[in-house]
Amino acid sequence: MGAIISKTKNILLEQNRNNIWYAVLLGSGALIIISASMARISKKILQKNHNCAFFADRSISFLSSHRPLSASTEQIGYASIDEFREKVPLTTFDEYRSYIDRMMSGGEKNVLTSARLIYFATSSGTTGNIKLIPVVETYFENISKLPLVAFAAIWRSLSPTFFPSPEQRAFHLQGGKRAELFQKSQDDIPIGPLTQITSAISLFSRMRNLSSILYITPLSLIEQIPNFDTSTFIQLTFALAVPDVSIYTILFAPGFIHTLKMIENQYEEICHCISSANFNHSTLVRNNISDTKLIAILNRTLDEIAIEYGGWPCRLQRSAYIRTQCQQLDLPGILPRLWPNLKFVSTATGGSFSIYKQRIQHYCGENIPLINLPLYVASEGLLGTLASIHTDEYFLFPTSVFFEFIREEDSHQTQPKTLLLSELEPGNRYELVCTSEAGFVRYRMGDIITCTRFLSRANDIVPLPLDPVEVPPIPLVSITYRLGSILDVYGEKTSEQHIMNALNRAMDRWRERKISIDLRDFTSCPKLDEFPSRYVIFLEFMDEGNELDHQKLLQLQDVVDTDVERELCEVNPLYKDYRNSNRLGPIICILVESGTFAAFLHDKLINDRVSPVQIKPHRMLTNEQHIQFFYDNQISNFN
Repeated sequence: MGAIISKTKNILLEQNRNNIWYAVLLGSGALIIISASMARISKKILQKNHNCAFFADRSISFLSSHRPLSASTEQIGYASIDEFREKVPLTTFDEYRSYIDRMMSGGEKNVLTSARLIYFATSSGTTGNIKLIPVVETYFENISKLPLVAFAAIWRSLSPTFFPSPEQRAFHLQGGKRAELFQKSQDDIPIGPLTQITSAISLFSRMRNLSSILYITPLSLIEQIPNFDTSTFIQLTFALAVPDVSIYTILFAPGFIHTLKMIENQYEEICHCISSANFNHSTLVRNNISDTKLIAILNRTLDEIAIEYGGWPCRLQRSAYIRTQCQQLDLPGILPRLWPNLKFVSTATGGSFSIYKQRIQHYCGENIPLINLPLYVASEGLLGTLASIHTDEYFLFPTSVFFEFIREEDSHQTQPKTLLLSELEPGNRYELVCTSEAGFVRYRMGDIITCTRFLSRANDIVPLPLDPVEVPPIPLVSITYRLGSILDVYGEKTSEQHIMNALNRAMDRWRERKISIDLRDFTSCPKLDEFPSRYVIFLEFMDEGNELDHQKLLQLQDVVDTDVERELCEVNPLYKDYRNSNRLGPIICILVESGTFAAFLHDKLINDRVSPVQIKPHRMLTNEQHIQFFYDNQISNFN
């Protein structure tokens, strides 16, 4: 694998010496190019899309310096980026919904963008409705280079001794399904999660081929297995059958922990599958795959992997070795013990995922680098790349998106003032605003980022130019949180509003049963130490401003979990999907003593050196002491 990556990287460098991707691969070039790219991308987007319906309806023009040939003489255009920002209001997704419906149901062209549409990426909004984000062909042109950019961001920070040999393999937990299973728009454009775009689009055949080279399990096999846990089990079994894995990567930290919990709980079945080259030893496979031909293919593929390392004796030796290591799961470093030649581990560890970092580091041990997700990617565009393996910070990429920024304290305003990349100040938080090639204009994505510092010669995250050239201030940013999204274990993005709607619906149901109560406050946290992971919601109820009487507590105890679970499935369809696929377990609702939230605000938050005026409701808990505080205040005596 190392030889393939090295050769491909060298070819890319030769072919792309003048573009931004070359700058990223070399590191130093990006410092000079980023500032100029900001102006270019905004002009390019407006020039291409100014005749589209959304632009025409809102009188959005173009930059006069990039006047389209199709523009009429009456159209003057904006004299500058500042004039564009002054005259065009900020937008939210609701303003695009009807236009996307036209693209979906009628196949209408030139609605948001003149670019060729290839995919509708699904996500979730704060109201529980699924968003559909148009993805255009130029997105593919950029995303096809992602593996090389990702590896480059990592290899430039690692010692040369860490570079994998050609014989070593990489494990990446993949997802996908057969192309014919994707829902389609009226004009046959696939609809699905961005993570499955490789399965849906024929344009991505090159990426499919690359993934077959880089990763252990062929995507064509994964696409035959719709059940998530079954697919994960099979991919882990293939990976564990290989003694020489160099990289272990999973997109998000909760999914990472999920794989380790699966190894912990099912290593005996994994060992039996490996030693016999037969997946019929797996309960998940027996219960979820009825196609005997597919099982035969899986068995043959598993046996072929073992043959590469010595065949049947290797299978027996490897399964015995795995069993021995998994019987010592309490010891740190299970990953390098399972794969002694492991070079690094990668998953999202920044922002809201930082709570999981210590737990994942325990799995890595002291000597294996735990690297944040190398790329900052969204359906709206490719937003950034990791600055170094030693930090969770990113460079923002103004190659397909024009960035603006709203100060965090202004994010509640409808039309706040925005800043440009060059105006960011270290130590401050900002809401991200994007103008994209897919036709989103000054769009409020909902991501909150922190400008951590400027790149300088002193910190030397990437090699700086040897010649004494002027280096513009390049801000480094970290992902902090997402507005309105509080619980997001696998991408279900359950917001504060989702939970509030579910609780209100449940309370209406209880009132019909003569259990009349009101909600005083709530907070929540993901419970990841169970398999499958699930939500914990801490609830403080009252009865007309007073404590609940004993009888109502007893009544609630019997119904609160099931009723809130049922209503949350109704208000957040993505959560329902993950529950139905058993990726998430049922909700745990914990009733806390009266006054718990007031004590939390006073005793915990203010004591954390936070000014009382700055305190906001903590709808998702990440601090372990805070979580324990609510457990300590649960109502334990219902009898």
